[in-house]
Amino acid sequence: ASLEAAPVVHVEDAGVLAALKTVTFDDICITSAISLTSDPAPSEAFRLPEVEGVGVVFETADGEKCQRCWKILPDVGTHAHAGTCGRCNAALG
Repeated sequence: ASLEAAPVVHVEDAGVLAALKTVTFDDICITSAISLTSDPAPSEAFRLPEVEGVGVVFETADGEKCQRCWKILPDVGTHAHAGTCGRCNAALG
């Protein structure tokens, strides 16, 4: 399931990386997390031949599953509403 993923996107171009960091990709991509980095992509990274300078490594999200949004996050279970992440806890009041 996509919410079990926490992809790491390696971007060589600093300008492109800065632009990408303005977007909330974890919600758009329906993943629990996403990391954008300028670190060189490892050899096993997924790449598209027509997109130079970008590689993606798919990692598993760390944490527990939020009972409300289903994202897997490290802060689940540490809030007033049991079994929720910080965002959902705040939404529940």
